[in-house]
Amino acid sequence: MSFRGSAEASFVQHLFRNYYEKHYNNPFIPTQFDRREFGYMLFGQKIMVRHLSFRSFEELKKTLAREAPLHVYRSAAVYQYPQAPMEEKGWSGAELIFDIDADHLETSCKQVHDYCLCWGCGTVLESKASKCPKCGGGDVAEVNMVCEECLNKTKKELEKLIDFLSVDFGVEPSEMVISFSGNRGYHLAVCSDQIMQLDRAARLEVVEYITGAHIELRLHGFSLTSADRSGPGFEDWGWGGRISRSCRSLLERLSARDEEVRRKLSERLKPKDLDNLAEVARYWRDSPRWDLLKTGKRSPYLETLINFAVAESASHVDTVVTTDVHRLLRLADTLNGKTGLKACTVRLEDLPCFNPLRDGVVLDGEQSVEVRVFPTPSFKLGEESYGPYGNEVVKLPVYAAAYLLCRGLAMLAKR
Repeated sequence: MSFRGSAEASFVQHLFRNYYEKHYNNPFIPTQFDRREFGYMLFGQKIMVRHLSFRSFEELKKTLAREAPLHVYRSAAVYQYPQAPMEEKGWSGAELIFDIDADHLETSCKQVHDYCLCWGCGTVLESKASKCPKCGGGDVAEVNMVCEECLNKTKKELEKLIDFLSVDFGVEPSEMVISFSGNRGYHLAVCSDQIMQLDRAARLEVVEYITGAHIELRLHGFSLTSADRSGPGFEDWGWGGRISRSCRSLLERLSARDEEVRRKLSERLKPKDLDNLAEVARYWRDSPRWDLLKTGKRSPYLETLINFAVAESASHVDTVVTTDVHRLLRLADTLNGKTGLKACTVRLEDLPCFNPLRDGVVLDGEQSVEVRVFPTPSFKLGEESYGPYGNEVVKLPVYAAAYLLCRGLAMLAKR
């Protein structure tokens, strides 16, 4: 979606310019700054301004204050000539980039805040259609909101990613840069001399390990045959220990009749099979009892349980992003034009208490503005809850109005 008109775009651009002029202080600055490519999208434009380089942060800051762009990007790579066309840049290495987005995760909340809307008459549609059944108009679009449940899920995926990087790959906290995307997830960049030189094939191996793709269980201490009743322990390193701990957690949740676990496992197992599995939980508290899953009536369930444990333990990152050695990613601490929120850098020690829908709010919260809001479900922003709204004029704090304007869900009441 985009702004409903030029008045809305101009209003938000004024807010962005004020941020870059007065509040864009002490932001994240990539290493080897003058060897990075930068780019940005301007309000009202669909083509990115690319192949830019800056000699200093001050030069970049002046450009952002002058242009007040909708989105700002920087390269994961460092180049000999960052301002040159791609084939002439002279690639010298690239950070290892990870992108975690709520769009790629299964969350029940999407049923509540994702919907289709006719912009012509404001009718909410049950499903995507080429024309509105009420007014016959063709201006129908999907609306994808975000909530605390979405972002808590992405944070859990981020925490799993950090564990993989630090424990399995030995990445130091000082080598990781974590940032909120400003919308639906998180970015993590790893920068070290060794990492910078990884080629695409090596990056693919890293991401396949982290996502559990093509995992060979025998290499991690597993045997699915009844002849070998042993298996990895809870404290074992790597995937073996992860799967063991995940199996214990899943069995405990089955025993507690966790609806989500039962629903997912019921795709492969019958209700009575789930009850049989749940009986094992009390024997798994101190150490894994693989023997109870490799013999008797429960042996057919083992592979299903382990596959589910792999999916639960993996970090669901975007493989395409990680393997792209020329990737542009959002510059941390700039504003996201889809929400008006700040793409905050997050220190590792601050991650547990970081709330993106609170900490990402940096636009004016003291002034208010009247906006005409299209049908919008309730949402949280800052310390407040807003909505639900339905084709009505409301007075909102500037940051909340900007959030809806950026999403195309509101228009200025006075144009």
